[in-house]
Amino acid sequence: MSARNDLGLLEASGLVQVAALEPELEYLFRHALVQDAAYSSLLKQDRRTLHRLAAETLLTLYPERRGELAPVIAMHFERAGDAAAAVEHFVVAGEHALERFANREALAFFDRAEAGLASDDRRIDLRLRTALGGAKVSWTFGSIDGPTARLERALGHGEDGADLKLVGDAYFWLAFLRRLRGERPDTSPQLKHAAERAAQIGRARGDPLADAIPNAFAGVGMMGTGQLREGTRLLSESLPPIIEHGDPLSSAILSGLLAVMYARLGEFAAAERWLTDAERLAEGGDPIAALDAQISRSSLMVERGDIAEGEALASTCAARSEELGAMACGVASNVIAGMAHLARDDALGAKVPLERGDELAQVSNMEPFRTMAQGLLGSVRTQLGDTPGGLAAWTLALERAYAMHDRGGEALTLWQRARTRAHATPPDYEIALADIDAATKLMEEMEARPSLARALRLRSQILQALGRAAEADMSDKRSKVIGAELGLKDFAASGEPAA
Repeated sequence: MSARNDLGLLEASGLVQVAALEPELEYLFRHALVQDAAYSSLLKQDRRTLHRLAAETLLTLYPERRGELAPVIAMHFERAGDAAAAVEHFVVAGEHALERFANREALAFFDRAEAGLASDDRRIDLRLRTALGGAKVSWTFGSIDGPTARLERALGHGEDGADLKLVGDAYFWLAFLRRLRGERPDTSPQLKHAAERAAQIGRARGDPLADAIPNAFAGVGMMGTGQLREGTRLLSESLPPIIEHGDPLSSAILSGLLAVMYARLGEFAAAERWLTDAERLAEGGDPIAALDAQISRSSLMVERGDIAEGEALASTCAARSEELGAMACGVASNVIAGMAHLARDDALGAKVPLERGDELAQVSNMEPFRTMAQGLLGSVRTQLGDTPGGLAAWTLALERAYAMHDRGGEALTLWQRARTRAHATPPDYEIALADIDAATKLMEEMEARPSLARALRLRSQILQALGRAAEADMSDKRSKVIGAELGLKDFAASGEPAA
């Protein structure tokens, strides 16, 4: 009898049913128990033989559907006892899922591929593809340490005989992740080596990204150290070739970071241009890239003085981050939302997003955001009556800022501490003045003009309270001049910007 007749008899007996007619005729068991019974009746060796035959048949009959069918093929090879063959198809399945932005599905396949790779497996390209795919999708869902270690394990097997493009991409992503973790080339030999190796390989291959990559990382690093002007220059010069020749995800994220840097300088037109690029790169693609662009926009809004709108967008992004399980996005969006609440004197509203942002930053090892969160939480806790908790948070934030040479985090913490002390009952204007003087000095050096305008306004209020009217007037006038030059919305709205 033919297979078609056999299937007809099984269908007539009620054991199987037609599942699909197009593009191919497919049958399913009517009940899982029947399937289990039929499967269990086969000898183990027969099962393995049939699984291998099924995998090989799918590969032979449908070569053009290899990506689509890769999960099924991998499963058949796995059950045939051929883990090495299964690994290759789990990688293909992961890459196919990644192309469709099914990130969690992709990560599951890459995890199974890595688990199936024996320590003595010499297929270095397959190992690198596994690590790269896993790193690209997993960094947003948990600690950055995981994908970093994944890439280092793969690279630890050596580069001999490997596709240089894969090796260069692995070093690029390793440097990218270490930079997101708050590391800097001058203090992290691992970051420096990864960025330099990516550039070396790029030059050897004639890759136009060879020089752009290290300059881009240097520019991003300057964001934390407060060298905003030089950082924007390096990153803006590096990004065009990265956008043209690199992958859309990292290009979109770097474009969003550059927009935030320009916003901190008060150059909002440039920030809008780069943010438009980030949104274009993310459009119709990776939902994480699209979310990241929206988070950058919320940061731009807050810098520009659209405080309520920025807070609303950041809060929406925080909720979306939870839906997607995008931990890294959750860190940034919660901290921005908390900062916006504080700018409107809403310490209670700031508490939950800042605590969530701090928690996620700690788990994901995103150190710069943890400094910001702690500095802001110092003000929240003090304003809500927990003075010891507030002092501890401020101290921790400043210790972390000093250790990482994070002048932005240091300035933010000093500014918020000055603001809280000036508005306390009773106020401590002398200590608040020392803090705001230190903060404004840092902001001047960084050219962080929107923050400087607001800090000068606070300084004017403190000087006025101390009876130093002439100095207060000078500070107030300068604050308003900067606010008018930049078109800060919170200045224009009331004429009295929030300090």
